[in-house]
Amino acid sequence: AVTVAECGSYTWADGNGQTYTETGNYTYAHDDAHGCTQVDTLHLTIHNPTHTAVAVAECGSYTWTGGNGQTYTESGDYTYSHEDAHGCTQVDTLHLTIYHGTHIIVTATACESFAWHNMTYTESGNYTFEYENPNGCASVDTLHLTIYNPTHTAVTVAECGSYTWTNGNGQTYTETGNYTYAHDDAHGCTQVDTLHLTIHNPTHHAYTITECDSYIWANGNGQTYTETGDYTYAHEDAHGCTQVDTLHLTIHNPTHTAVTVTECSSYTWTDGNGLTYTESGTYTYGHEDANGCTQVDTLHLTINQPVSAEISIETSDSCYTWNGLTYCASGDYVQTLTADNGCDSVVTLHLTTSVGIDDYDLEVSMIIYPNPTSGILNVQCTMNNEEWIPDEIHLFDAYGKLLQVVETVHFSSLQTIQIDMFQYAYGLYFVKAVKNGKVVVVRKAVKS
Repeated sequence: AVTVAECGSYTWADGNGQTYTETGNYTYAHDDAHGCTQVDTLHLTIHNPTHTAVAVAECGSYTWTGGNGQTYTESGDYTYSHEDAHGCTQVDTLHLTIYHGTHIIVTATACESFAWHNMTYTESGNYTFEYENPNGCASVDTLHLTIYNPTHTAVTVAECGSYTWTNGNGQTYTETGNYTYAHDDAHGCTQVDTLHLTIHNPTHHAYTITECDSYIWANGNGQTYTETGDYTYAHEDAHGCTQVDTLHLTIHNPTHTAVTVTECSSYTWTDGNGLTYTESGTYTYGHEDANGCTQVDTLHLTINQPVSAEISIETSDSCYTWNGLTYCASGDYVQTLTADNGCDSVVTLHLTTSVGIDDYDLEVSMIIYPNPTSGILNVQCTMNNEEWIPDEIHLFDAYGKLLQVVETVHFSSLQTIQIDMFQYAYGLYFVKAVKNGKVVVVRKAVKS
């Protein structure tokens, strides 16, 4: 017997050569150098390491204190391999998202004043605004501002989306129309500037797509994507305006499972396609997973065939012992052993003995009582109507299997021989009187 503790799996190289992935007690029966059946035992403990995954979102950088202690500045998946309490390799995974602060630089020109981040500026200069962006990261916007005194002009403009009248009142317009701006000129006169504005509003299409493995954005930039995410495609429309289309993409990646199995005669792939295989080989099963993607599972199968044999024995003895079992009646007997390949070895014995199990009498008579019996069976023998004691009393079941031998050396000729039947099941049994190795009388008994 060997006791082993391993991580993940263990191959019993000095035993049956099989690989085990579960804790348990396993045996290996084989013949030793003397041809005797030797049974080896493996007491196996399998330790399965844990695998911890954490998801973190940080600004700028992140130090993985609960992992390898490294500091990361880029989003990504990182791993940390170390030994657990059983000495098994445990792999922890960090799913890291690094957000960065936004830094928007705005350069603006306006007449008289300019509004920015809820503040109004009337002087040219450089201004900053500190805030947290939607990801919670510190951000700083910068405004480079130039203020002009208004002049009298009339301008015609066509723009996309919006237009800021930088040479007028500094306002931003998103609708087509005529706009005016009244101001004093250099002489202190009221001057009215006019803006004739046409605004073109580009369209913005958003597509939500779910695909397996990859997706080609045929209506967008024509690129192929293999990762879930939001993607944009900027292009000019008929008015020369920038149109930005958005793709909200979810990519499902199906799993591919491989199993290795060794079986005797046949194997039914219950976790696969449900088919039964009788030949060794590699088989696949394609099916849809929960996301509707094609998942291909693989079965690496080894089929070992059982072994069968027949032997014929003729003996002048009343009984014959075969592989530890004694048979005392002619007939066919089958024993199932284990072959070298781990499959059943079915051996049939065709036995012919000198004595059967039918009732017969020589000069000896046998009385058994009570019959049927529920416990103790009494046996008395006579020869030529006189008390007589055989050498042994044998008890057999209905199939000819020897169950008990009672040696009569401990009984006097005046005593009754007793057989304990309490331990046996209900049914038919045979009681045989043996003298000088020969059966001289047989009687049937019933256990009730």
